[in-house]
Amino acid sequence: MAKEHVSVKGLAVEFNERVLEDVFLQMRKGEFVSIVGKSGSGKTTFLNALAGLVPVKGEIRRPKQLAMVFQNYSLFPWMNIKENIAFGLKENDEKKAQEIIEKIGLCGKEYFYPKQLSGGQQQRVAIGRAIAAKPELILLDEPFANLDSFSRMQMQDWLNGIANESKTTTILVTHDVDEAILLSDRVFVLKDKSLQQEFTIPFTKPRKNEIRYDQLFQELKKEIIKSI
Repeated sequence: MAKEHVSVKGLAVEFNERVLEDVFLQMRKGEFVSIVGKSGSGKTTFLNALAGLVPVKGEIRRPKQLAMVFQNYSLFPWMNIKENIAFGLKENDEKKAQEIIEKIGLCGKEYFYPKQLSGGQQQRVAIGRAIAAKPELILLDEPFANLDSFSRMQMQDWLNGIANESKTTTILVTHDVDEAILLSDRVFVLKDKSLQQEFTIPFTKPRKNEIRYDQLFQELKKEIIKSI
């Protein structure tokens, strides 16, 4: 493997009981990896461990500059869209905030407040705020879980474009296997407290939503689901 950008060796996390044990992961710079698994398997705990939010055992090496996006949007309701995005910058740079607003497709809504936006638009703002400071690693914790299926597909297509443009190392936690295959270079199954199986995605990027109807896509989806 090329030089590791993220390296996890022998990771273990314990609260009242052991949640993760003997987890290993290596990622190249710019790689997009998804983690799938059943509810309660430890997916969010794994992201929290990478972000340094929970005590861990084992070795974690990752870039210092990272951003995390949660499924509940986590926007400041008293700030408008431009202010929310500018909050992710080291300086209150209005020009940079406007560039991000254009990138996330919300021109004309700069002075709207979160409650005035749809769920998908709010999540665009959350992701826009995350990428504004140009982090070296982005952690996405089921960012589209609260969206309806149509909005989710739109957001998947949008994130696909953003990820390919930014080339930022990204880890996505999701229950949606279609989403994982569509966006990722590799998909890992988190089961029995560790990463049990790895699937390399054979499709070239960027990918269109229509690829989910491809026979190879469906066969890979079935294989991943069986392993969960």
